[in-house]
Amino acid sequence: MTTPRVEITSTSELAPEVAEKLGEMTEREFGTDPMLYAEPQWYVIGFVDHVLASRVGVLQRTASVGDRPLHIGGICTVVTEPEYRGRGIASSLMRTAVTFMNGELQLDFGLLTCKPRLESLYGGLDWQTVEGPTIFDQPTGMRGCGGLTMVIECSGRRWPEGKINLCGLPW
Repeated sequence: MTTPRVEITSTSELAPEVAEKLGEMTEREFGTDPMLYAEPQWYVIGFVDHVLASRVGVLQRTASVGDRPLHIGGICTVVTEPEYRGRGIASSLMRTAVTFMNGELQLDFGLLTCKPRLESLYGGLDWQTVEGPTIFDQPTGMRGCGGLTMVIECSGRRWPEGKINLCGLPW
């Protein structure tokens, strides 16, 4: 495993060249998508030999599960540059993001949505798949998540059962 130099930076404090590189990574990895997404409030960024190799977006939100409000940290836009994949960098950044959500942000849970093919990757980092449905806002109205919803406990509380409402745009 390559040990990256890791930084946690608020989106508002990103250096312009880093913000530009993050945007390029997102566009290259996810392309154009007609849906609107929430912007991360922080990035956990991994550098290898001064090169931005990987990043994990983090946002904080109150969502609801079964009409019960929960303070969650959303994990979004996990991207590792192709030449750095398979080295454990994103896994290291994900662990750092969970520590950040648990410690500094003092959130109840972390939540991410992903394609089914990524379930074992996140599952290996102690994320658990939960039943939904998971819904979120779009300008055209509420929509359902087409992938998996996975959570990690940050506060020692158990994830409740019920419909998950992200109470805003997806991430």
